[in-house]
Amino acid sequence: MMKKILFLVLTLVLIVSLASCDSLGGNSGNGDRVTTTTTTISSTTTTTNPTTTTTTNNGGNNYPTEDHLYNAFTASEKSIMLDVIGEVIPFVPNNEYYFEAYTYDYDDGTTETGVNFYTVGNTQAEFNAYKSQFSNYTYDGSEADDYGDTWYYYTSADSLYYVDLSYYYYDGGYIIDVYAYILTESSGSGGNGGSTDDYTYTSFTSSDKALLSEIVGSHYIPFLANDEYYVEEYTYDYGDGTGEVGVHFYTFGNTQAEFDAYRTLFSNYTYDGTETDEYGDAWYYYTAKDGSYYVDMSYYESEYGYVVDVYIYYLTETGSSGSGSGSGSGGSSTTDADLITNAGAGLPSDADGVYDVNFRDAEYVKDVTDQGYYLDGCPTTGSPAVLVIPVQFSDALASGKGYTTDALVDVFTKGGDADYYSVYDYYYISSYGQLTLDITVLDYWFTPQYDSSYYYSATYDYYGDQVAIGDQLIMDEALAYLAGTMDLSQFDSDNNGIIDSVVLINTLNIGDEDFYWAYRYWNIYTDDQGYYYEYDGVSANDYIWASYQFLYESYDASGNAIYSDSTVRNPYTYIHEFGHILGLDDYYDTAYVGSPLDGADMMDGMTGDHNAFSKFNLGWLTTSRLVVTDSSVTLTLEDFSKNGDTIILANNWDEKLGAYQEYYILVYYTNNGLNAGDDYGFFARDGIVVYHVNASLYSEVYDGETYYDIYNNNTDASNQYGTEDNLIEFVKSGEDTFTYIVGSTFVNVYDDNGDALGYTFTIDELTGEYATITFNAQ
Repeated sequence: MMKKILFLVLTLVLIVSLASCDSLGGNSGNGDRVTTTTTTISSTTTTTNPTTTTTTNNGGNNYPTEDHLYNAFTASEKSIMLDVIGEVIPFVPNNEYYFEAYTYDYDDGTTETGVNFYTVGNTQAEFNAYKSQFSNYTYDGSEADDYGDTWYYYTSADSLYYVDLSYYYYDGGYIIDVYAYILTESSGSGGNGGSTDDYTYTSFTSSDKALLSEIVGSHYIPFLANDEYYVEEYTYDYGDGTGEVGVHFYTFGNTQAEFDAYRTLFSNYTYDGTETDEYGDAWYYYTAKDGSYYVDMSYYESEYGYVVDVYIYYLTETGSSGSGSGSGSGGSSTTDADLITNAGAGLPSDADGVYDVNFRDAEYVKDVTDQGYYLDGCPTTGSPAVLVIPVQFSDALASGKGYTTDALVDVFTKGGDADYYSVYDYYYISSYGQLTLDITVLDYWFTPQYDSSYYYSATYDYYGDQVAIGDQLIMDEALAYLAGTMDLSQFDSDNNGIIDSVVLINTLNIGDEDFYWAYRYWNIYTDDQGYYYEYDGVSANDYIWASYQFLYESYDASGNAIYSDSTVRNPYTYIHEFGHILGLDDYYDTAYVGSPLDGADMMDGMTGDHNAFSKFNLGWLTTSRLVVTDSSVTLTLEDFSKNGDTIILANNWDEKLGAYQEYYILVYYTNNGLNAGDDYGFFARDGIVVYHVNASLYSEVYDGETYYDIYNNNTDASNQYGTEDNLIEFVKSGEDTFTYIVGSTFVNVYDDNGDALGYTFTIDELTGEYATITFNAQ
């Protein structure tokens, strides 16, 4: 394909290189947290190729909306400042900002090395307020430049670095322009105040690597050292129902010889030939050895200088972005070819009419699926470590609220004095003794260095978006502190270098915004190379952030939640969130349109026990019985709370898929165990509960490895009860209830392919200990 890029270069004081600002990334989360993301630099430029949609964050004067402010430097920008000038300068809240490292050579042999930080959209009053933050610096005076704009000069209190700043109008917007720098002796020649040829980028930033990996599934795309480079995601529609999804990488400042040397780095690719475009420039075509993606590259002169132009992409039949959200929890676009289902598999045979299923014999088991981004998460069996960190703020002290760490011990640890079961006791019972959490609750309150408003406003550059990061900054501070008082490696039971789980219980009042709610998330706060910060040789990934006030949760006569009764010890929220830590998704519709499980599940309405599919998925139940009779068979089914007894019905069964296919589960529900005395509206009567599960998998390639995830979920707004794209939902009886009793009917049930289920059943007996059920082939 012939391609030619059109460049937009920002011509303020210097040409911006986005590569100088590392934005650090990870995967989006699951659970209850809903993160609203905003583009970090929202000025976008679209290439003029009519069939290509490409965005380049090069700056310009298409300003973002006034209601979004950036409030802090990213972690990588702070790191750059510490490296260059040894200190982090004040930040000014703004609508759009840019940041880069630079050098400037004076004719006298002195070199200025620093960072340039400039903003768009601030007022004169905001600039004056910003200047006042340098009151502890030495003021060295002011000077008007050639354009009549005033520059103010400061020296740091320790005289180690300098700050020059100005406020002026440029090209339709007001700019705050700040240089923070040190002076050193050198023999260099003069410059122009911007990036010079002395500065060379030698590798992709961590966020660029993450983008490459996300799109083409490989970290290994050779980098070309250069003076200025850009990376952007793009799509290209051929107009025939096919297209490209990829990453566009282009550089300035390279020579023909450097480009030729760069091409030799693709010697392990398949060379597909060369073609000349309409401008007379040669394009070189390569295919990755595994055939999964392609690389097109060229070297030519543009109006801004010589360009090395590289497209890395894969082909798609839809032309849609490979980073878009599919139906599954994994977040990748999925075609039918990627799906792994049991359609057409038929049923195995067994003379007794019942086939014994052992999920451990399946090819696909929990450790190769990624529901809820479980990989490298908390172990689901054994004794994983849980570190509970009570967090108070200087503006929300635990003592002023009557909060105690003893109450947290009650709701988290073995035998705790909770109004339901403690987190430990719940998971011990639900797992039939297979999960014995090793929970440590600190007996003091950790106090972060800033008040809560600082962390509420803190954001982080995550795949080009400003994402709330306050909770993770607090976790990082806490772990850094604890590393000096205890050995944090004791919380890594599976020795994978990651703490099994961290729980942060804070003293903030519950509110509608994320920071004041409860959620499970995983760590996106990394260093400039994309690695987690380590303490005692371990880092943190999965964590829970929740208010202490959830412990007080109760309900008034109208069913509305209240959080004021300090005598309550309610563990439900913490139990639910820990389900996410183990890798379970929410089973309610997060748009609150419908509820496929009618609230009656711990991962739905925080009610009762985990369902049978969740226990298959977590490895707590490894066997079941599949009905395969061609006539009829009568079976007994024990109370589910005793040992997790289940029966499976299906039109098709693929042994290698195990729990990850479409089928129906029967359990005998009784109002005891984790379901006993529940005040939140579990089933009104004992009986057989039927779940329809469609846990079909889809595959994706990441960094050369194939991973699998569950395609369907319950959390999409369209996933109301009774739809074909739910992960799990109830099958109602003919009486329109969720429990079947003697005399109930099970008819007119269809699978997601539209085929009638091949079996009906009648309930012969319910004793409280077991049920007797007769299954009849249709």
